[in-house]
Amino acid sequence: MPDNNRIFYACQAVAIAPCFDDHTDANTIVAHGVQSVGITTNFNLEQAFELGQIQIYENIEGLPDVEVTLEKVLDGYPLLYHLASPRATSANLVGRSKERCCVGLGIYDESKDAVLGNSPVEVYMSGMYLSSVSYTFPADGSSTESVTLVGNHKIWSINSPRLMSVNQAAEIPKDASGRGEDKPAALVAGSGGIQRREDVRMDLCIIPQSVFGVTQSINAGNNYTGVYPSGSPKAHIQNCTISTDFGREDILELGRKAPYYRSPNFPIEVTCELEVIAISGDFVSAYEDGVPSFIGGPNQGNNTSEEKIRIALRDGTFFDLGSKNRLSSVTYGGGDAGGGNATITYSYTNFNDLVVGHNLDPARVTISPYPT
Repeated sequence: MPDNNRIFYACQAVAIAPCFDDHTDANTIVAHGVQSVGITTNFNLEQAFELGQIQIYENIEGLPDVEVTLEKVLDGYPLLYHLASPRATSANLVGRSKERCCVGLGIYDESKDAVLGNSPVEVYMSGMYLSSVSYTFPADGSSTESVTLVGNHKIWSINSPRLMSVNQAAEIPKDASGRGEDKPAALVAGSGGIQRREDVRMDLCIIPQSVFGVTQSINAGNNYTGVYPSGSPKAHIQNCTISTDFGREDILELGRKAPYYRSPNFPIEVTCELEVIAISGDFVSAYEDGVPSFIGGPNQGNNTSEEKIRIALRDGTFFDLGSKNRLSSVTYGGGDAGGGNATITYSYTNFNDLVVGHNLDPARVTISPYPT
C-alpha cells in the first residue's frame, strides 16, 4: 500500500474489461485521456416498525447501488462507451445496452512520474451497465465524452489487483489494420491530437435544415462552402451536445437478492443541442394550424419535420443520429446590454437512433467509413 499524503491525477488510472472474463492483459484496456472519475455507493435502507414501540423494529438493508462517472477527452484512443461494451454485436443502442463490463480504479505511489505495474490499491466493480452517455463539442475547449455506469458490486483490495496492471509497452493501441506505434494514439490512430473545434469535419457533417443558414440538403457538408479544408461553415455553431440516458430498471426474481438483469427502458430518447451565433432571427415559425408550406404533404398540420443529423471528427470518430430527428425547442437569447452575442439554441430529439463509431472500437462493429 503506497504511503501517499494525497491522491491526485498522476497516481490514478482506470481500466475496463469484459465482464466475467479472465481479466488478462489482452482483455483489459487502460482508458486514456480520462479527466475525472467519481464513484458513488448507496446502501438502500427500508424501515419496518411495529405496534407497541416507537423504536424502529428493523432497518432492512436492500441492494447496494454503485455508480461510476467517467469523463475523457476525445483524443484518438478508444471511447469509454466502446470499452464498456466490448462484445457488442451491433453498433446501435440495443446492441450496446445489453453489454456489461468490469471497471477498476487503481491508486499508485504519488512519488512516481507515471503509473506502472500492479496497482497497490484497487477498487474493482463488476457487472457494470451503461447508464448514460454524453458528448460535447465546444468552440472553446476540448471535445469530451462523459459516461455513467451502474452496478451493485464493489470491492477494495490491497496488493491484489484484478484489473489494474499497467504495462506501458502493451498500452500502445492498434487500429483496424493492426498498426501500432510507440506514439500517443491521438497521433497514430487519428489526426489533430485532442479534438477541438477545428477538428469537427463540417464537410462530413449533416446539420439539420431548420438551423438558419443551412442549405436545403441532407447530404454531407450541407453547412459547408468550398472544398475542405479551405471552406467555411454557413451557420456559426458554438457548441454541440449529444446525449442519451438508458433509464435502467432492476428485474428481480425470488431466491436472489441481486437483479438478474438491469433492463434499459426503451424507447430511449436521444437529444442533440446546437448553439449557434445569431446573425439574424432563428426563422422557426410556430403556426396553430402548422406551417403553410407543409399543406398537401406528409407534414401537413405540423411546424417541424424529421431531419438527419451526423457529426464527424478529424480522428475518424463519428456520431450518426439517423434521419428521424425532430426540433423540440428553439431558444433565442443573449446580446443584452451587458455585452456578449445573441445566440440561438436548437434542441432536437429522436428515439433509439445513435451510432457512435471509432476505428479502435474493441467490438469492431463501428469502423469509421469517413476519411481522417
